[in-house]
Amino acid sequence: MNAGIIQDTEELLNSLRAFDADESVEGIGLFAAEKTAPDSSEIDPTLRNLSTPVFGGVFPEVIYRGKKFDAGTIVFLLRTAPTVSVISGLSDPSSDFSEQLPDAVPTGGTAFVFVDAFASRVETLISELFSTYGVDCNYLGGGAGSLSMEQQPCLFTNQGLVVDGAVFATVDIETTIGVRHGWQKVDGPFQVTDATDRKLETLGETPAFELYRQVVEEDAGLELNCENFFEIAKMYPFGISRLDGEDIVRDPYEVTDDGGLCCFGDIPEGEFLHILKGDPDDLVSAAKAAYTAASSNSTDEILFFDCISRVLYLEDAFTRELEAVGGETGPAIGALTIGEIANDGQGHLDYYNKTAVAAVTDDL
Repeated sequence: MNAGIIQDTEELLNSLRAFDADESVEGIGLFAAEKTAPDSSEIDPTLRNLSTPVFGGVFPEVIYRGKKFDAGTIVFLLRTAPTVSVISGLSDPSSDFSEQLPDAVPTGGTAFVFVDAFASRVETLISELFSTYGVDCNYLGGGAGSLSMEQQPCLFTNQGLVVDGAVFATVDIETTIGVRHGWQKVDGPFQVTDATDRKLETLGETPAFELYRQVVEEDAGLELNCENFFEIAKMYPFGISRLDGEDIVRDPYEVTDDGGLCCFGDIPEGEFLHILKGDPDDLVSAAKAAYTAASSNSTDEILFFDCISRVLYLEDAFTRELEAVGGETGPAIGALTIGEIANDGQGHLDYYNKTAVAAVTDDL
């Protein structure tokens, strides 16, 4: 894979211009760590002058050659031209996403999907993608943005850095994908009786935070309150029940004033939830299983998208997770995202939280 990590903004801009002048480069992908990511004023003039299609995002951290980095920008070059669509107004109820998508995708190809993680209609876009293209291609990507929880420009496009949108890049290369999370059930199921988009109000007849606190405090032996919520909640996500696969994990990150919980990702009314718990060995084993499901040839290149909240939970043990994905060399490139997007090999396309997504290809 023709890829590298660049630490200096000026070097990044010069490299983009040089790659644009190279006739063998058909597309440019960018994964930037938020700590050193260029802002719009620095990079937009260069992005807008590129004739080569560009796509990617700003993430809490990035992965390069088996290690995670909290600084730098990964640049990877495509030898097959991608078709890149930029979807705007991802939080706007009036946006018609179908009008912003290409008519077709390359059958058997790969679609990279990166979204502003703080946009409110990510799941609507995911549903539109699946209803439009089905399983004609594999989907791979995740949520871009900052752990500051503030929405800001975070997607690289030929229009510049964009906010509240998505970038959809299809390319005629084959990938195989594995998706696993490894979280185990603690209690439930509880029926969602009141929820609006990403805000969970009640489970059964009980306010969501009240029930969640009861379960977590009993299991963890710790007091849970609004002040320490994020620190403890990273160990106890929700799982949306699915009959023919692993639960879809939802990451609660904030308690609302009325006792609800905000999550990364929608939780529809009527669904049944479990409260889940993590064990480092189980999570590492799940990442290895995702890689094994995707891999048929150990010499192929590995792309890896994993949730930043898994890193916050695993801490030093995350090194073991990277080692489990591809052995000594580890993933070639990847990102630690705020939510993951992939099809799981069984016909599902979903927006996940706290989940490991491995993709293997010999075409990049």
